[in-house]
Amino acid sequence: MTGAERRSVVVIGIGNVVCSDDGLGVHAIRRLGERRRQSDGVELIEGGTAGLMLLPHLADARRAIIVDAISVGASPGTLVRLERVEDVFATGMTAHDVGLADLLDALRLTDSWPDELVLHGAQPASTDLGTELTQRLATALPGLLDAIEAELASWCRAETESSQPCA
Repeated sequence: MTGAERRSVVVIGIGNVVCSDDGLGVHAIRRLGERRRQSDGVELIEGGTAGLMLLPHLADARRAIIVDAISVGASPGTLVRLERVEDVFATGMTAHDVGLADLLDALRLTDSWPDELVLHGAQPASTDLGTELTQRLATALPGLLDAIEAELASWCRAETESSQPCA
């Protein structure tokens, strides 16, 4: 599928919602869904722990954001933005990150990598059992949503300048 045939933008929230902060990506997608119009060309997907089953969604996207709890050894709640693949693999992976690594490898192996792929997230405080985010991540969530919205707006401006349809 060529870039011209691909959907505009997909935002996928991943993580396990029964492991407190590990569910950050899913919580973020739910909140983004409350903020955004559904017809604006941005597809929001609750990816959860679907791993490789998310491949078709990413393979069809020109631009993609993956939202996740990302452990980089920072203080809990620290916002993280990664756009280089080597940064993703150097972050110290958890069990569900192995699924993310497999997904990214599958994109590369099938030559389906989006034109732009960015990971947004925050340093988790806890991945213990629990269905709510810790206070540190709950406090960081609005800033994370703002960062994702800013990324989407930046892509929209770039598409407008190049006469591409804007998401």
